[in-house]
Amino acid sequence: MVLPLLILLITQVLLPAFFLLWLWLPRPPDRLGWLMRVFYGASFFAFIAVIGRWDFLSTTLAILLPLAFVACAALSYQRVRDRAWNRSFSTLRAHGFTAAMAVFFLALTARALSGYGYQDSAVELAFPFAAGHYYIGQGGSATAINNHHADQSQRFALDIVALNGFGARADGLMPKGLSDYEIFDHEVKSPCTGVAISIRDGIDDNRIFETNTDQPAGNHVILACGTARILLAHLRKGSIAVAAGSIVSEGDTLGRVGNSGNSTEPHLHMHAYLGGTLDYNAGQGVPMTFDGRFLVRGSTVTVP
Repeated sequence: MVLPLLILLITQVLLPAFFLLWLWLPRPPDRLGWLMRVFYGASFFAFIAVIGRWDFLSTTLAILLPLAFVACAALSYQRVRDRAWNRSFSTLRAHGFTAAMAVFFLALTARALSGYGYQDSAVELAFPFAAGHYYIGQGGSATAINNHHADQSQRFALDIVALNGFGARADGLMPKGLSDYEIFDHEVKSPCTGVAISIRDGIDDNRIFETNTDQPAGNHVILACGTARILLAHLRKGSIAVAAGSIVSEGDTLGRVGNSGNSTEPHLHMHAYLGGTLDYNAGQGVPMTFDGRFLVRGSTVTVP
């Protein structure tokens, strides 16, 4: 987990700070140099706005950092407004690398944004939690914003966490206590009316940083809702409140969020599939919508 956290700090803290300072130091020699810095910085901020995991730090930063960049760009222009544009060939060539990197980040952003839609018929469901503020850590129809998308049955899977008052998923960057994570022990509600065709309980919750790859879904419930099957996974040991074969109504409590299975920290994994029946890895993944909304990485949901 050290490497992912290091990458997160570099991409969502250090590099944004660099682009903010770069608008000022050193002062651009001409207005074209200033414009290229703004173009490069704006491209990078667009990139991290789409692919960033802001729940690790604070979702407030996802708003404040772009606003800070716009403000700094406007203020920094005052330092070069009286300077020439300097469109000479040598100057344009000197800015070639900056322009290429800006286009590179714009291309990555466009690729990630392609995951904001879907072509398959979606399953309409109720959001599986009661009152609170929630964040989608993994979701969408592209691997750039959903690590599950490469798996046929989990193409549109969601990983859901809860947010505390600071807009973060936990009390700290990577605390070691399960209860330090806002989502831990939250009641999981049935997203539909159907039949609990399979349950699994009795699997220990992992400590932070550890996983159980032998039982990837951990404690879980599989619902049959019409033709779709819905998996809700990584539940807390001993918390499942329904029996296999029982009929459940939308909003019924199924269990509580834990950290069992192939999970490094508390969250709810949820995906819908057709076919496969009890084998949640064998079906064909289908999109899920909640009040008509297709959730992707970075989406927030507030349940009153």
